[in-house]
Amino acid sequence: MGLARALVASGSPATVLCLAAPDVAAHVPGLARRLRTVNVNMLDGARELALFDGKAPLSQAQLIAVGAEGRNRGESAALLAGAARALVNDGLLRADVAVAWGETAALSLSLVPAVARLFVVPSGRVGGELSAAEIALVESAGTATAPVDTRSLAALGAAFANAIVTPSASAARLLENDPTFAERASDEPFVAVRFGCDDPPNDPATDPALPANFSPKGLAGKLECRRAVTRRYSLALGARTLLLGCAQLRRDKGGQELLAALDALSELDVVVLFPGDGDADLVERARRLAVQSPGRLALLDRGDGQERILRAAADAILCADMDDRTGRAAGLAQRYGALPIVFDTSAARDHLVDYDLASATGSAILFGSLEGHELAGAVRRALALRSSADGFTPLVQRLMETAPRWSQTAAAVEEIAAAFV
Repeated sequence: MGLARALVASGSPATVLCLAAPDVAAHVPGLARRLRTVNVNMLDGARELALFDGKAPLSQAQLIAVGAEGRNRGESAALLAGAARALVNDGLLRADVAVAWGETAALSLSLVPAVARLFVVPSGRVGGELSAAEIALVESAGTATAPVDTRSLAALGAAFANAIVTPSASAARLLENDPTFAERASDEPFVAVRFGCDDPPNDPATDPALPANFSPKGLAGKLECRRAVTRRYSLALGARTLLLGCAQLRRDKGGQELLAALDALSELDVVVLFPGDGDADLVERARRLAVQSPGRLALLDRGDGQERILRAAADAILCADMDDRTGRAAGLAQRYGALPIVFDTSAARDHLVDYDLASATGSAILFGSLEGHELAGAVRRALALRSSADGFTPLVQRLMETAPRWSQTAAAVEEIAAAFV
């Protein structure tokens, strides 16, 4: 939706076709249930599905939601493809450029006539092969051309695309060598495009969850967010204390190692905040640690709004995912004026520049591992920046001004598509 919103803002009409549970679609502002339905042929027979359309919330993009949910990836892909076929046949869906966002949309890419077709791998990763039951569903939906390998949705997307779009150069390099794409056309490129982070409600100037709003030109609200979090969680914050927020504690994203490395920060003037969402056992460990270190460590309440409050209040955000292929966590930190502290690998290395004190340039602090000394060294660098009253405010402003925007993503996508028109 961030891409569609930006395309419309740039003057390019955009239509989003997706699946949605009927009871969910019925309560989306701006969507209305049409009198007509769409008929989709599946293995168990024809299905008559409700159709909702209108303007997408917070955007002028046209949104068409098909009232259905798949029980697995194969069924979702077949339902979306069947709906796309019906809408194209009825003249309700036309496109100069077709963008399949994720593997569920891969099969539909062959059924929507377009001059240019792009297959986007949003996470920088592809799923495994489909089960026999899922393959049967995909094959029942059919394609617009000769049959292709239907064991992998990603391979299907590549077969019908002119280009494959990834969120980082690291992801592009890894996927280019993935066996999933071994049979793609030799001239089909992988193109790295940084995705935006300004999709609503991720705007500190208007975010309704924040105690106070702020922008690069007026940062007083960020200080008020810091004060509000200090009061809410009884934090021991001094004038030069670094308020360090952390990404969600996930076992596959370095959460366990991060908790183990916290002792290395105990002698620094740092207060640590953890989001309330994450893997249950790791969140519980963080809760116990917070009880043992009142005022120095806190676990926020659960909910997406709370995580945005964390970013707004924090001076820096520590991300422990060594295989981050999107860079979204760092981009959201920048959006809210928090300095990203991230591994010098993957998307971080592609998108961010390590801060150089001598030239006062850079967009993050990069470090090599979650070993105690490495983590302490990275946080110590952030603390030194926070302690510089004259230097930190301009840095916060630059972070917010250079945060990735969907308008930049949309411009890149239009340029890629133009090469095939």
